[in-house]
Amino acid sequence: MLDFLLVSVLPTVGWAFLGFLVVFLLTAAAGSDGGTLSKEFPWQFRLAARMRTPVLVFFVVPLSWFQRLRTRIARQRRRDQLGFPAVGSAGSKAAAERHEANVAGIHEQLLSYNAAGRPAKLRTARANWASMSTKLGSNKGECHLIKTSHLNEIISIDVDKLTLIAEPGVTMGELTDALVPLGLAVQCHVEMESITLGGVAMGFGIETNSHKFGFFQEAVLRFDFLDSYGKAHSVTAASDPELFYAMAWSHGTIGFLTCLEVKLVKTMPYVRLVYEPTYTAEQLTERMTKLAADEDAPHFLEATLYDKDRAVIQAGWYVQTPPAGVKVNPINSFYKPFFFRHVESFLAATAPAAGSGTPSSYEEAIPLKDFLHRFTRSIFWELEDMIPFSNHPLYRCLWGWLGAPEVSLLKLFQGPVIRRASVYAHVVQESIMPMHRLSEGIAKFDEWFGAYPLLVFPVRLFNREEHSGFIHPMKSSGGLEPDGKSGLWVDLGAYGVPRDVRAGLVWDAKASVRAMEHWTRDVGGFQALYTDIFCTPKELRQMFDFSLLDKARKRLGSLDAFPDVYDKVKSEAGISDLSDILAAEAAEKVKA
Repeated sequence: MLDFLLVSVLPTVGWAFLGFLVVFLLTAAAGSDGGTLSKEFPWQFRLAARMRTPVLVFFVVPLSWFQRLRTRIARQRRRDQLGFPAVGSAGSKAAAERHEANVAGIHEQLLSYNAAGRPAKLRTARANWASMSTKLGSNKGECHLIKTSHLNEIISIDVDKLTLIAEPGVTMGELTDALVPLGLAVQCHVEMESITLGGVAMGFGIETNSHKFGFFQEAVLRFDFLDSYGKAHSVTAASDPELFYAMAWSHGTIGFLTCLEVKLVKTMPYVRLVYEPTYTAEQLTERMTKLAADEDAPHFLEATLYDKDRAVIQAGWYVQTPPAGVKVNPINSFYKPFFFRHVESFLAATAPAAGSGTPSSYEEAIPLKDFLHRFTRSIFWELEDMIPFSNHPLYRCLWGWLGAPEVSLLKLFQGPVIRRASVYAHVVQESIMPMHRLSEGIAKFDEWFGAYPLLVFPVRLFNREEHSGFIHPMKSSGGLEPDGKSGLWVDLGAYGVPRDVRAGLVWDAKASVRAMEHWTRDVGGFQALYTDIFCTPKELRQMFDFSLLDKARKRLGSLDAFPDVYDKVKSEAGISDLSDILAAEAAEKVKA
């Protein structure tokens, strides 16, 4: 046996390992760009950048596939036991009983917390690397942690009333699997499959039908939650408007969300998608504004900017069958080009000359499920930065069926040094500005970041006066329509490597992001708080309206039990040093 191991097995294993090592190094040479990074970055970060592509290809991508498969099998087995899908007004008795048991477990934890004298601030026990925010650290070290990850059941779907009742841990991918066969979707169905209902309800949720419906919070009919004392609350806009409208964007600072009832919309099997290139920021703004205001406004509306001038608008309408002569394109098939690259193909190299007769738009039919998760495979356009050849036909056919790396695993493979350096080598920022400021915003984003493509999602904001909550559209912004009830804003998002970093220079993340934050506040806009923020607590309160949230937190005894929003969304220690800004604020306060 020993001779067999020495003569046959060990040499084979050795040659296999050597072969893998060669392929690993070739992949690193073909894919990574760590050599272009400025020497100002720590050597650990530059080495990680050099090794990033093979680590992703050979470890993170396969692990992500196994994680998704394991989660899907485990949850499907549990739902089979509960009699899911629970379609109809009665729902599933087993699912409802399971939900009651899930909530009872959290209730017991809170009773124990109170019996111990409420020793620290409350947070969920979920690790930050498992969330969809950019943060790796959790800021939870001093907190009392409550286990809530078992809240991931769909409780019922009411086809007639067009409502869904589900726990906050249910993901958008799971909702697609359950709802699309029924001809339904959540009113604001966010495209990334791993995002949870609770995350978009209590934080930031936007989709390309937000020009009609607004943020995800507008789809919520009821919030069920437990406060810090373990008391159950079930609130609607009618039963308790003050508390109901305080929940959105509260980031879990009022209580622990246990269940939501949300609006559904009827769908059709296909989306007829019309692609319309534009060649100036002003042309893009004018056309997007007109499309959103049309009597036959598209069900879906977005644009992708490929530089500060050239963009492609995508306007989509539900259709039962593809129109005559319009081809069907299953864009999410693993062998297909990434969606954003497909969209780019409709751009001319230069703006067509006036009167040239060049077609101004193109259209095709997209299967609904493909459309809803069109950016999952490429993580919008981030995957090409991590695996530069990921859109190559050979990679797509050999590896693409495994899907994209999970954001949670990408974060897990970072260490503190790499995480800190990545903030200054990579931008993830979104500014939600009044639509009429879009041209200016595009020019500013080019100056601050120089990272393309840019995401352009129009979103309707609703003015409910004292019940507007965290996102209170300022009347002075010029974004509200004449009736003052709502207005069209637009989310401009930058994800990728800034221009300076690509050129081997140092990019000042702090100065750039703070400039974006100041400008966004000045124009009556808002920042997406899942990103790395560089504002102070005072500046955050200047951007968002805390009045309703503060009132709700005081009313329910949450002030001493839950952290403030700033403490939950700020980056880990050492990421954004604001000591100079805070000192200046303190000096100004003393002077005043």
